Amino acid sequence: MFEAERRKFLAQSGLGLAGATGLILRADALPTPMIGSAEETNRVLIQMAPPPKVEITPNGELKKVTPQPYGPFYKPGAPFRGKLSLPGEPGTTFVLTGRVWAFDTKRPLPGVVLDFWHVDAQEKYSDGVSDFRNRGRLVSSETGAYELESIRPIPYRPNAAGNPDFWRCAHFHLLAVCPGYQPLVTEIHFQDDPQKKDPMYRAENAIAAEKRTVNGRSFETGVFDIVLEREKSTR
Repeated sequence: MFEAERRKFLAQSGLGLAGATGLILRADALPTPMIGSAEETNRVLIQMAPPPKVEITPNGELKKVTPQPYGPFYKPGAPFRGKLSLPGEPGTTFVLTGRVWAFDTKRPLPGVVLDFWHVDAQEKYSDGVSDFRNRGRLVSSETGAYELESIRPIPYRPNAAGNPDFWRCAHFHLLAVCPGYQPLVTEIHFQDDPQKKDPMYRAENAIAAEKRTVNGRSFETGVFDIVLEREKSTR
């Protein structure tokens, strides 16, 4: 009995102010009534919360990030999301966090668009057109922080058939864009990478991966802070 009444309630409430044929306002629907006088209503303000007044300072001296090339697999237009990999994507779950800093002010930078992309567990990039696996963009918070979840990139061979002995080290690709600052294209490497002989490997861009287990789920984490330089004046 209870379940039947529940289904009836959901069916009725689901229609709401929509007509029976779809998302069209019912002909007998009225505007939402105002509660209180117009004078009281005019005093209502919608305000965005100001950034926290917490003093955030870098751990040690800020250093410029070593730039790296885009590579041939960059594609614009990746979706904005905090999880780059699809559910069930093969590989080691990896959570990457960090903060974006301004090199000139030594303060966090909010609103920076961060574009990430990387290979899958079969050494392949998605096409970035119909398949956006392991690609995504996010925006740094009001304190410059960012966080994403994906799988840990693996070393791969760009030309397995023609040059099977040449390996690229594992890396996240990163493009960071912020008004007033120089765009940054770089790679995030790993300190424990077995392919450090890759000529593009940069120790200064390498992060330490830490193994963790939460609620029975194992994954790895790493921290990479991004430092942007002020845009050069064209005057």
